[in-house]
Amino acid sequence: MKKYFLILALTAIITLPACAELTVDDTVNSEYLINHGYSKETSRMVTKNIAQHHGEPLSEEIEKEYYNQPVVKYVRQFFMYLDPSLDNHTFLNDHSMNPSSRYDDL
Repeated sequence: MKKYFLILALTAIITLPACAELTVDDTVNSEYLINHGYSKETSRMVTKNIAQHHGEPLSEEIEKEYYNQPVVKYVRQFFMYLDPSLDNHTFLNDHSMNPSSRYDDL
């Protein structure tokens, strides 16, 4: 019986180091999230949330080039006033909470 416990203990000791160790940085990596079944949008939101937590501005290339042009910005704001369901690409980007209501909360 002691021989079986010794073999079982040696097997457990040998197989334990085979477990891979993952850090938090590994598990929130975009490639890791996509490979484990999360969508690209979830990966983008996690990356933006981490950048916001560290105080780093993170904006996509389409935001820099297209939406910051003056004419496009004002036309888009006009259409967003008419249809509030349009996405202005500021979700999780420079988000600040304001507890009081204002005229642009509609």
